[in-house]
This record gives sequence, C-alpha cells and structure tokens, in this order.
Amino acid sequence: MKILAIHGSPRLGGNTDHLLTFLLEGVKASQGEFERINLYELKFSPCIECGECDHLGECILQDDMQFLYQKYLEADLLVVATPIFFYSHTSMVQAFFERFQAFWARKYRLGLPHPQGKNPRGILLSLGATKGKKIFEGVIRTFKYVMDAGWGAYVGGLFFREIDKKGEILKYPEILDKARELGKELILLPEDKWSLDRNPTP
Repeated sequence: MKILAIHGSPRLGGNTDHLLTFLLEGVKASQGEFERINLYELKFSPCIECGECDHLGECILQDDMQFLYQKYLEADLLVVATPIFFYSHTSMVQAFFERFQAFWARKYRLGLPHPQGKNPRGILLSLGATKGKKIFEGVIRTFKYVMDAGWGAYVGGLFFREIDKKGEILKYPEILDKARELGKELILLPEDKWSLDRNPTP
C-alpha cells in the first residue's frame, strides 16, 4: 500500500504535525510505504474555474499541484491532517481540494477511469480548539466529495476537541498512541478493522 500523507497546517511542530507524525511512525514500524507532504511548503493556487479541465481532463495550471496530482494517482490511501479553522479545514487544504475539479471533470464529464485503475481510500486527522458538536462536520462532508471526485472513498478519521496551544497534544499520550496504532493497522489489517471514527458528525 502506498500512503500519501498531507500535512495541512501552517504550523510546524504543532498539534496536527505531531498527530500525523505518530500515525506515520506506526506505518513505518509496520514497514509501510508513505510519503509526507507539507502543503504550506508548496506553491499552488486554488481552482480559477477556467473550465479547461472540462474538455482536457486535466488542469492547465502549471504549479506544484501538478506534482500533487501525480502523487495522488500513485497512492492507495490519502491521509489529510488539518486543524479546524472557523469550523473548516485550512485554506491550503481548501485549495488542494478545489484542484480535484480536474479529476471530477475527467471522471464525470469525460467518463474516464482512474489512470492506474485504483480506488483510493481517504482518512482525515483533525483537531479543534473548541468543544463544538459539529466542528468536524464540514471538513468530513467536503472530503467525501473530494475522494469521490478522485475515484475513491472517505472511510473515516480521528478527531479530537479542545486541543489548542502549540504542542498541547503531547500532554495526551493516549491520543498519540491511538494515532500510532492506527498507522500500524493501515498496513497490517483489512480496512474494516481500522480503528476509525466513521460517524459523519463525530
């Protein structure tokens, strides 16, 4: 299994960073293959709605998203880690998601299959500073449509509330252990055994 791990927070060394790192430690311990990418180190724009992908089946914008397209197409599992900003994902994650419009056009406008015949799965890792009941609902709903556009499916995630200050998650070893164990499960267990929260409003 090839895992593409997207770090969608602007803050390195923060809670989202640590959560993703521990998950990937579990993947590594189980001899899984992964690539981690920090979105805020790349340069790409949101979708500009030019409409070119409707008939080309690909995006004409020549930026770092072209690199991300290729990495996604090679992956069997997409892991997106993002903090919650105003009840949603970060702006770079939004830009990343918007550019899946090219895949949507390829799939639904042109009726073309995944170029490598894959059906990738999608997992979210997300942290919110508040205790709001529906703080993760928006990002889950969006990610479901993103994965569908990319010939795949969202399968669940890990979600944690009331973790705010930089590095605060290190005070919760049980959370980090859970992420590490999930990383191991991704490699060693079938999908239905992964310890994910599959609730649409966790």
